[in-house]
Amino acid sequence: MKLTLQWRWFLGLAVLLADLLLVVNLCIDVSLPPHLVARIRADLKRDALLAREVVSRSQPEAINTLAHDLSHKTGLRVTILAPDGTVIGESDKPTEQLSQIENHLHRPEVQAALQSGIGSSMRHSDTIGVDLMYVAVSVTNNPTIGFVRVALPLHEIALTTSRVRRTVAAASIAVALVALPVVFVLARRLSGPIDAMQQMATRVAHGNFSQRAPERGGAELRELGAALNQMSSQLESRLRELNNEKAELSAILSSMTEGVLVVDAAGRTRLANRALRQQFQLGDEVIGKTVLEAFRHVGLEKLIAERGAGELTFLQPGECAFAVTAAALERSAGTVVVFHDITRIKQLENVRKDFVANVSHELRTPLSIIKGYVETLLDEQPPDAATARQFLLTIEKHSQRLEALIGDLLSISELESQQARLTVSSVSLRKVVESALDELRQRAKEKSMTISVEIAEKLLAVRADAQRLHQVLINLLDNAIKYTPAGGRVTISAKDNGSEVQVCVADNGPGIALEHLQRIFERFYRVDKARSREMGGTGLGLSIVKHIVQAHGGRVWAESELEKGSAFYFTLPRA
Repeated sequence: MKLTLQWRWFLGLAVLLADLLLVVNLCIDVSLPPHLVARIRADLKRDALLAREVVSRSQPEAINTLAHDLSHKTGLRVTILAPDGTVIGESDKPTEQLSQIENHLHRPEVQAALQSGIGSSMRHSDTIGVDLMYVAVSVTNNPTIGFVRVALPLHEIALTTSRVRRTVAAASIAVALVALPVVFVLARRLSGPIDAMQQMATRVAHGNFSQRAPERGGAELRELGAALNQMSSQLESRLRELNNEKAELSAILSSMTEGVLVVDAAGRTRLANRALRQQFQLGDEVIGKTVLEAFRHVGLEKLIAERGAGELTFLQPGECAFAVTAAALERSAGTVVVFHDITRIKQLENVRKDFVANVSHELRTPLSIIKGYVETLLDEQPPDAATARQFLLTIEKHSQRLEALIGDLLSISELESQQARLTVSSVSLRKVVESALDELRQRAKEKSMTISVEIAEKLLAVRADAQRLHQVLINLLDNAIKYTPAGGRVTISAKDNGSEVQVCVADNGPGIALEHLQRIFERFYRVDKARSREMGGTGLGLSIVKHIVQAHGGRVWAESELEKGSAFYFTLPRA
C-alpha cells in the first residue's frame, strides 16, 4: 500500500522524534553509571579519611567495636587492618570471627594505599557475598593499625540508574503524546498544498490544463503554486503552436528517406526527422541543442551559416559521407538542411579507384619486363642463344604471373557476383588436406620444412565444395611455406565446434604486425610488397580464401605475433 505524502511526513517526523528520545535515554544509560561511580568513589575517599582520623586515636581492644559503630553511623562497611594485612576490625563480623578472615594485605586497594597512601577498587566480596566499591587509606600515626578500608555495595548505583531511567522514560512518553498531534497537524498543513500541486502537475503531464495549483501556505509554497500555474499556461500555449507546426510538417517528413534538420536563427535544432535520427543515432535530447553540440562537426555549422551545399564526412557514429544542402525557410529566420547519404557511392568509387590502380600496377610490371625482353630479342643484333633463352624463360615466368593474376581476378569476380556455383557435398576434411599437401610437399622439402597434420581420420565431414576447399587450403599452405624460413614448421589442425568445424593453418614464421593483420584479407594488400612480388604472389590469395569461406557460410580470421608465427583460421558447416 502506497502511503500519501502527509503520512510519509508524519511518520518521518515521528521516527525523528522517537530517535531523539531514544538518544536521550541511551545517553543516560551510558553516562549516568560512570558519573555515579565517580561520585561514590569521591565520597568513599572522604569517608575513609574521616574514619582514619577516628580509628588512629582508638585503643587496640576497641578496634572492632569502633568499626561496628562507624558502620552503623555511616551505613558503610568498615574494615581495619594491621600493618601486615591482618583484619583486626570488621563491621560485618563479631570479634571472635576475625581470626577466620583471610589476610587482606594483597587486596588491590590495600596495595594502592601502601604505595600512595590511598587506593580504591571494585569487585565481588567473598566475605559478605556482594559487589562492593572499596577505598583504603594507610594509617601512619598508630603502630598497631596499618590501614582503614571503607566499602559501599554497588547495587545503589543500579537502583539510582533504574529510578532515573523510569523517570526519563515517563517524561519521553509524555513528550511523545504531546508532540505527535502537533507533528500530525504540521505534516498535514505542509503536505496539503504539495499534494494538490502534484495532482495538478500529473494532469498537466497528461494534457489537462484546466486545473490550477493552490497558492496558499508559506511564501515558498505560494511562489511555487504561482510558478506552476504560469508554467501550465505557457505549456498549453506552446503545445498548441507545436501541434500546428507538426501538422504542417508531418505530411512532408513522413515520406522522406533523406535526413532533414531544421534549425532556428540562433542555430539551435528545432526538428530532426526519423531518417536523420536513425542515421546519426540521435534522441529527443537533440532538440534545442546547437548544431555543433548535436553533431560535433564544424564544417556542417559553417555550411548551415552560409546556407550552401557540399559533401561532408562524419566520423560518428561511423564514418559516413553525406551530400548536404542548406536553404533558408520562407517566412522564417531558420534553415532547413537535407542530408543525402552517399557513403555507399563513395565506398564503391574508392574500391573502383583502388582496384584500377592495383590492377594497373600489377599488370604494368610484368608487361614492361616482357616488352623490354621482346624488344631486345627483336633487335637487329639479337643476343646469343644462351642469353636469348634466359630472356624467354623470364618472359615465360612473367606470362605465367599474368595468367595467375587474371585467373585470380576472374575467381574473385565470380565469387563477388555470386555467379560461381558451389557443388556442396559431404567432404572428408583430412582427404582434402592430404591432397593439397601432395601438391606442395616438394616445395616444403626443398626448404627442409616440417608439415604436420593434426586432424583425426574419423573427424566428422564438412559440407563444402571439394574443389573450392582445396583452393583455400592450397592458398593458405602456399603462403605458410612461402614466408616461413627454411627449417620451419607448418601445422594443419581442426576441431569440432558442434555445428561447425574450425580449421587452422599455423606456422612459426616471422609473424604479421597488428596494423597489417586487420587488412590482410583485402585485395592486393601485401605486408612486404617487394618480397611478395619477388616470390610470385598476386596479392589476391587471401582475398579469394575469404570469399570462398564466406560463400560456404563460414568465417575467416588470422592471429599472429611478431617473431612467433601466424595462424589462419576458417570455419565450415559440419556435414
